[in-house]
Amino acid sequence: MLENYKKIERLCIVCRKKKSKGDLIRITRTPDGLVKIDLFKKLPGRGAYICSTIDCISKLKREDSLAYALKTKINREQFAEIKRELESLLERGDVKGESL
Repeated sequence: MLENYKKIERLCIVCRKKKSKGDLIRITRTPDGLVKIDLFKKLPGRGAYICSTIDCISKLKREDSLAYALKTKINREQFAEIKRELESLLERGDVKGESL
């Protein structure tokens, strides 16, 4: 029965590769319109996924791709805050990468 279980995969908004949910970081637009990182992947709302690698986090350069995936407007301040949070995950070693 377990062999019939389908692994849940999501698409990274940066590299466009499908990966399992466990290998990705979820960024969520909550029902009240806030955009935040959802480390436990449980918050309600629309989600976008990014690989938990140094490469994908550093390549997330424009708020357009994130805004498009979340179907909302993201101003530069919101995007800068999300980017800072992702970079702090890198510093803490909570993401995968060769240079950690």
